[in-house]
Amino acid sequence: MLKKVLLITAYLSILSAKSFDVSDPPMVYIYHFVSYDTTEVLLHGGQANESQNKRLEFPLFSKKDFSNIGEDVLFGKPLNPKVVSAMVTSAVAQNPHINIAGESIQNRIKSDNFIKLVKSYEYPKRTDYIFIGEINTVATQYEIDLKLIDVSTQKIVSSKAFNLPFASMVDLRFKINSAIYPLMNSLTDPFVGWAFLRVDSTSREKVRWDDIYIRPLKTMVGSSMNNTSDADYQPYKTSLIGAGALQVYGKVLNQYLPSDYKLIVRDDIGEDKGFQNFLAGNYRLRAYLKNNEAPFEVDFTIRPGDLNEIHMSLPYTPPPKDTDGDGIPDNEDDCPDVAGVESDEPDMNGCPPPPPPKLFGNMVFINVWDGVGFELIQIGENADTLVLYGEKKSNEIELESEPYKYRINKDKTSFTIIDLPLGKYVRNSWAVTEERFPGKHYLNLFTETDTLNLDKAEMTINTKIKDNLITTGREVIIYFDPFTPGEDDEYLLFWENVSSAYTKASIAGELHIVGFPTTYSGSLFLERDGYQRAEISVEEGTKKSYHIADLTRKIEENKKKKGRRW
Repeated sequence: MLKKVLLITAYLSILSAKSFDVSDPPMVYIYHFVSYDTTEVLLHGGQANESQNKRLEFPLFSKKDFSNIGEDVLFGKPLNPKVVSAMVTSAVAQNPHINIAGESIQNRIKSDNFIKLVKSYEYPKRTDYIFIGEINTVATQYEIDLKLIDVSTQKIVSSKAFNLPFASMVDLRFKINSAIYPLMNSLTDPFVGWAFLRVDSTSREKVRWDDIYIRPLKTMVGSSMNNTSDADYQPYKTSLIGAGALQVYGKVLNQYLPSDYKLIVRDDIGEDKGFQNFLAGNYRLRAYLKNNEAPFEVDFTIRPGDLNEIHMSLPYTPPPKDTDGDGIPDNEDDCPDVAGVESDEPDMNGCPPPPPPKLFGNMVFINVWDGVGFELIQIGENADTLVLYGEKKSNEIELESEPYKYRINKDKTSFTIIDLPLGKYVRNSWAVTEERFPGKHYLNLFTETDTLNLDKAEMTINTKIKDNLITTGREVIIYFDPFTPGEDDEYLLFWENVSSAYTKASIAGELHIVGFPTTYSGSLFLERDGYQRAEISVEEGTKKSYHIADLTRKIEENKKKKGRRW
């Protein structure tokens, strides 16, 4: 009992020596030949009445023709050739480097001389190969043979075969894809290369790695070579280059920082299909940049077998000079050598504000970056006094400094506290916790202290907050017992042997400290107003560590800390 479906995918070429590039890729014509054998099966009607015998032809029978199916009756399942042809066409189309010229289905010819058939058939111009699929029904399974024929040489250049039990029809598409992918890749592999995007000091802070579009410069339409347009751009993204590629192309890549290059891959197909490569030829890349800057565009060439570099180099625009560091460029600053404030008064922009009363001075906070918290404390003989506290989040500076006034510069990277009493001050800075999930706060390790002496009337002191450069370390997680009871309740975190609080958290159930030193071994302390300190012991290591801060034990009122807010 044999059923046969012949499926042909044709690639014809008038040239014996084939060479493909992105403007002239392999062209595929899908041609399916279909036929069925008419094997007959005799169903016995019984010895008592042989007139009930029935003759059926496979596979055009119906289960309704059987009044009783015994265990000794075996019948095949007809496989719709249109389903198979659709799956084959989809599998061929998965290779982005191959074009499909057309598709048709006809009755199978009686002869199996496919070479003769291909020569006699009127295919579209510029087709290159014949892809023949033969599907046979044998016993309880299908036998599928696939052959790839080069018409110019009349030779089989590649072949695949597999079987599929009737009960495994759900695996048909997977089987076809697994067989056709390597056959199609064998056509294009000699003509593909890879591309990586490299940035430098002019572009590493501006690149959007996964916002990249690429198109070939030319493409073949029919028998004409046409220029492409912006409508032909295809989306791409980037991924890290694997260890295997680094071994092959180490001399190309090792001269650059690992963070400055990534492999370019197709965004619409996916890395799991293996199409991280490009057909040889000339392309144009358009990469969008941060902060609405004009897109970067460059033409590049893919050489087959090579890892081809695309260098993103942008015109360098140095930041405006600001000698005094007050956030006002020198070309707009009427007092470029002295930190000041913005002013609408003639010849006063960037100059210190008008002199305050005697025995008072000003203090300028410089380099106020997003995510930093700060406080200013006046040191007294009997007690310390909190002068101001605040933080910068989402590029906005929030301050509490009553009764002292302040001015925030236009670029929001500095501000000035006006009319401070003379005396000694301490400025503390820290990284503000970030609530990423309700009750869950994250903290990057950063703390800094600056001692300031405002000892002359009408003087102005600058205090510059250092940059947060901590990028490595492990994560330490502290769970609070209890969850902060109210919106105004705060928990304070102290390092061992450090008197000033490192950070605070409110409306919190846990604190994740990111970038914690792996070599640190010691204690952290958590404070809650009116309750005993909770000590957290941390041992050195590289893994996450988990701790519980018990803040449920009350202390007597006369033992509470005085003088500082935290």
